[in-house]
Amino acid sequence: MVVGDSTKLLFEDTYSYNAKLYDELPNIMLTGYWNPTGQMIAPFSNDTYLNPDGWKGENWEDRGYNIYSFFPTPGTYNGTFEIDYQDTWGDFWSITAQVKPIAIISFGAGIGPWEIEYNARNLDTWVPDKKPPKQPTPCPPDSTVPVGYARHSTLPVQEIEDAVNEQTSINAWVDWEDNPGAFLCEYMAYLGMWYQSIHKNDVLHPCKAAGFIHVDSETLLEYAMETTNITIRETIEYLSCVQNPPETPTITGQNTGKIWKEYEYTFISNDPDNDEIFFYINWGDGQIEKWLGPFESGKSVVVSHSWIFFGSYKIKVIAKDTCGALSDWGTLTVTMPRNRLLTNTLFLHLQEWFPNVFPLLRYILRL
Repeated sequence: MVVGDSTKLLFEDTYSYNAKLYDELPNIMLTGYWNPTGQMIAPFSNDTYLNPDGWKGENWEDRGYNIYSFFPTPGTYNGTFEIDYQDTWGDFWSITAQVKPIAIISFGAGIGPWEIEYNARNLDTWVPDKKPPKQPTPCPPDSTVPVGYARHSTLPVQEIEDAVNEQTSINAWVDWEDNPGAFLCEYMAYLGMWYQSIHKNDVLHPCKAAGFIHVDSETLLEYAMETTNITIRETIEYLSCVQNPPETPTITGQNTGKIWKEYEYTFISNDPDNDEIFFYINWGDGQIEKWLGPFESGKSVVVSHSWIFFGSYKIKVIAKDTCGALSDWGTLTVTMPRNRLLTNTLFLHLQEWFPNVFPLLRYILRL
């Protein structure tokens, strides 16, 4: 799929001297925006203006992959991927048409410190940029799915988090629930994840992984560069292993019950490659079972849980295999209703014992 008016790149004279390499090894594409995200990926740029020290991405670390980076000029933010939706759209599809990336790792400045975004949404309203029309065109960008549809990172997000935390002092974490912010960061995150979904099954040039990371703008450049290298290494290790992700887990168990009582839930997922499986369970009440396993593919895994407050909860579970490939989320809604008989009996006694206080209690508790 080619989107846009042209596949001709900006700065064609500087890009083209390495263009012959695009088809010699699989290519990993890095993108950046605000400092330090452009600066930290500069050694992988083959633009001699942005990287006068020379491109370092050819067969990087003898790992069998070329690394190319693309970002606006730090500080002025002009050139490639300007702070403009239309410019970003045109540059993205032009560059990917030439590079044909096997993986896309995009970066933007944010709270960080190394926030690995899991979600990106197909929005019809975005934070305005500074150039008219100030909203993307087209908007929403992706007409193949509904407005608000969330795509997900296919990077080895947990492996990146673990490696960064083990090897650096920078705190890395996966943001499983929230979004990248409805501005150019989320826009770029969505484009990368969308490209991956389009090209994941290409015979000649598959894209196996794409995702977005927010980096603290106060991170020292040398630390940011080393953490970038760790992220790339984990992605390459994943690319050499990944085949097919596990199937969406199923959840069976009680969907209604009483608070404080433990209930058993059964989780099952099959891996097409028969890899072992881990489960990450979010119980919907702030409690998380983080990466239980490994378990055999197709094995029933039983986990107990209890809720301490009345209400409705959505259990969410995701599976990953030993390569780090992630399934979609499986869900089950569970309701812990109030026991009206017990409540009424209790408040009849309260009314007898504290007749002046009861109306206030009733108002506070909405009973």
